[in-house]
Amino acid sequence: MIAKAANGIEELSSVERDALVEAVSSESAAIAAGSSQKFQQLKRDIELVSLDRLIETYAEALEQGKAEPYWQAFFDDNAFALQQVFGAPMVSVRSGATVGGRGLSGSGDKIADYLFKNSLTNNVALVEIKKPTTQLLEPREYRQGVFGPSKELNGAVSQVLDQAYNLTKNLTGLKESSRQWDLESYAISCFVVAGRTPSASDPSRQKSFELYRANSRSVTIVTYDEILERLRLLRDFLTPAPEAEAV
Repeated sequence: MIAKAANGIEELSSVERDALVEAVSSESAAIAAGSSQKFQQLKRDIELVSLDRLIETYAEALEQGKAEPYWQAFFDDNAFALQQVFGAPMVSVRSGATVGGRGLSGSGDKIADYLFKNSLTNNVALVEIKKPTTQLLEPREYRQGVFGPSKELNGAVSQVLDQAYNLTKNLTGLKESSRQWDLESYAISCFVVAGRTPSASDPSRQKSFELYRANSRSVTIVTYDEILERLRLLRDFLTPAPEAEAV
């Protein structure tokens, strides 16, 4: 009932919904102990509804072409979505993290959009985000069937590599000044989130994009629609299989 209410299905009045949520919240330990199977089912239903809402909000913003500041705020509030770019257990450390670069005049700080770390090794990772409308490839062919990376994408790759360079040089001082010691720069992973995957109707652009990013070995490039697809695949994976019909 909570899951349906959270999804906008009006089976309960607002007062009844609030009372039910409060009851479950205050008695969650006792409910879990008394009926663990049903409690886990309730927990899973609520998590699936939350994931559905996240996917819906993400997809709508993507179609509306929201600007970069929107996505920075979105990922601040929904770090789980941004974690889909990683292939390791990563946790958010800070958004808008200073990674060094300040000159004698006090200017020139390098600011990374997001600083993450591996929850097991503390090895850090940097994520630079651009807007979904960022062009990934040049509009005109370099040669027949070959498109070069756009100025915006090349710039984003260079930017995050520069941030990693400065962070490697300055990490000891940054750890001391922030009093955060659980960060390591063994091999800083760099990620760029930008643009949308070239359409399947344009295989030459798809090929050029895949060739470019597969050979950008120091930076992983992920598109906005790829994050959305990963969220949807996760939703499908978590959806309970329908019970087999009795023969």
